[in-house]
Amino acid sequence: MTHGYGEMEIEMTESSLGYGLIDAYNHYYEAEDAFLRHGDEDVRRFVRWIQEGKRRKLIFGEKIADTPANPTSNPIAKAGAFHQRLKDLEAGKGRNSDWEFAKSQYGQLEPLPAAYRDRDERLAVMDDQGVEQCFLFPTLGDCVEGLMMDDPVVGHKAFHAYNLWLEDDWGYGYKGRLWSPPYIPMLDPQLAADELEFVVNRGAKIVSVRPGPGAGRSQADPVFDRFWSIANEAKTFAAYHAYGGWTVYDGAFKDLYGSVPYSDKYYYNILMHTFNATRGIQETILSLVLGNLFGRFPNVRVGSIEMGMQWVPATLHGLDHAGGIIAREVRAWGTRMSDLPSDIMKEHVYVSPFPEEDVIGLTEMIGVDRVLFGSDWPHPEGNITPADYTECIQKLDSADVKKIMRDNALELINR
Repeated sequence: MTHGYGEMEIEMTESSLGYGLIDAYNHYYEAEDAFLRHGDEDVRRFVRWIQEGKRRKLIFGEKIADTPANPTSNPIAKAGAFHQRLKDLEAGKGRNSDWEFAKSQYGQLEPLPAAYRDRDERLAVMDDQGVEQCFLFPTLGDCVEGLMMDDPVVGHKAFHAYNLWLEDDWGYGYKGRLWSPPYIPMLDPQLAADELEFVVNRGAKIVSVRPGPGAGRSQADPVFDRFWSIANEAKTFAAYHAYGGWTVYDGAFKDLYGSVPYSDKYYYNILMHTFNATRGIQETILSLVLGNLFGRFPNVRVGSIEMGMQWVPATLHGLDHAGGIIAREVRAWGTRMSDLPSDIMKEHVYVSPFPEEDVIGLTEMIGVDRVLFGSDWPHPEGNITPADYTECIQKLDSADVKKIMRDNALELINR
């Protein structure tokens, strides 16, 4: 069975593994009215399109969204266009200076395919890819929370409108196959809990959350207890997803390293991105475990999506050597953890590594039961087709491959 898709034919791959895949991170491209279709007057004043030359740009308040570079997403780079180049760079073949060449070679643009915005078209493509179910994350939505920090109330209203659009166009669990997590900003603890309660009552099993501090605090702080109580009761999976755009970490870097004009802007830009690449997820997992969140809310499961695995070894080490204190002596808000902090992480935290990383090494660190396959389809840096991910785990036995490619994600959905 085949479906024509752009310039390629996608063959059914299910028979090669004998089961349908469950892809833990795919993406949609938002409709241009994603924030506006259900927005009230406050949202429509806050979120608006402007024209700059040949390009349309999206403004939140007085700030232009600079990520993604083309918020209309049309035309767009082909699925997997940069993937081979990323693998080559990871293996030391070529230099970072080759990036512009890579884009010209592998990043030819095409008109936005229907499957990137239409759920039934997407299901047809998934049939051909051998993908039974997938988790569908934003492209634009993950990049704009940082532009809303000055006005949390309107920020939450904007994402409430966004989540209503998401329900319209994709659904929170369409036909039991497309699991599109509503986005919950953590700008205000009670508004975050209100939104979580709203989407859970409408069937959401997964929510997308930005890693890092929430409302100027640890997300394990008791001010967020109502949010986590709802997640605990509903067994909602909180997926911490990679994000773009302005962050509090960018502001902190500029305060620490940019108090005088940069002597070399390129160097300091590289330094900022290197320092901050995985800082948010590492700090979040450290703070949740050391805050005894999982002791207080034992049904909560969280995940790291599209942030790789490089942060995991340092986090495991840091948990068991917290501030130089013997790990079992760590306590928060009057309670003491009953288990080794690293073991708590291994029980409650799922990780989706990049296929060019040491995925097998990750299974040895946190256990194969906590590793999720994610292809990043159809983003250009992802796999060309989702089943290509199996190349990085061929040395595992078939039962462990099936856990990564299907069973672990299925367990999260069916809890």
